[in-house]
Amino acid sequence: MKISILGSGSFAIAISKILTDNGMDVLMWTVDKEQVDEINNNNTSKFYYPDYKLSKKVKATTSLNDILTYSDVIVIAIPSKFIRTTLKKIHNKLKNNLNEYIFINMSKGMDYSKGLTISQIIENTIDNKNIKSVSSITGASFAKQILDKNITRFTLASHYDDKKEIKRIFENDYIIIDESFDIIGIEMLSSLKNVHALASGMIAGLGYEDNTHAIIITLALLEMKKLGEVYNISDKTLFSISGLGDLVLTASSKMSRNYITGYNVGRGLSIDESIKQAKTVVEGVECIKVMKRIARKEKINLPIVNAMYNIFYSYKNTKEEILKLLKTNI
Repeated sequence: MKISILGSGSFAIAISKILTDNGMDVLMWTVDKEQVDEINNNNTSKFYYPDYKLSKKVKATTSLNDILTYSDVIVIAIPSKFIRTTLKKIHNKLKNNLNEYIFINMSKGMDYSKGLTISQIIENTIDNKNIKSVSSITGASFAKQILDKNITRFTLASHYDDKKEIKRIFENDYIIIDESFDIIGIEMLSSLKNVHALASGMIAGLGYEDNTHAIIITLALLEMKKLGEVYNISDKTLFSISGLGDLVLTASSKMSRNYITGYNVGRGLSIDESIKQAKTVVEGVECIKVMKRIARKEKINLPIVNAMYNIFYSYKNTKEEILKLLKTNI
């Protein structure tokens, strides 16, 4: 079986590892011609993984036409801010094409300007005639640990009836897949937890340890519950690997780009320098604004979101905002 992947970053490479271990052939898409040549000629991508050798079953291209002709299964693994423009290009290429595609989102984030989740962007951008199904796979996962075959669990959510077929594509001895219908729920929680990871990193950067970290995790879980009431997110989703599990992982480790960005702000680096040091897109920084808009519209109080907004966008004192946050009534 052949699978197309939109993306060639650290997580896309980890996805290719899962798929090739399961016997799939993979074609990755990127705008970086040098990376395409490196993958196709050397089976490496040293910018992301200096010591890792990709399977010979993985090839790369800069052509979206190649992606569309290679497979009817398209995995999305690019930063969220590029998804709409990329899908618009695909939409234009499919205008006179009746082929149906299975779109599987594995990106974390949203359309921050419109407040839409990735599955909503897909359904709003690609014509119905070209959609066979849309699903999202999220969970507590660091790309490098997938490459090392750490046992990792995801939630696969969709309103379509092909979840079991998609599950068989990904599941193996180190990948566990749970099924869900709550696609908006897992996508919203996957985005919100990035904001929580910023706050958790700041706690560490300011010199606070486990006792204080526990307060942030508790407040974060309460915020997830409040968001869940707005979007009818079930408790099953809230306490799943894509909810609580993803929160605990992302808000507890320096392997998280959101956590380490918050950590650097907490220890005194400027916001711009902290984001720059991450070297990749820090989804949580943009997510702050959309969660702030949701909170205003729905009249819900999200204390962590408020504190992060005050620090990142109103440029208020980091320690003062964190201390106020920690005293929030629970």
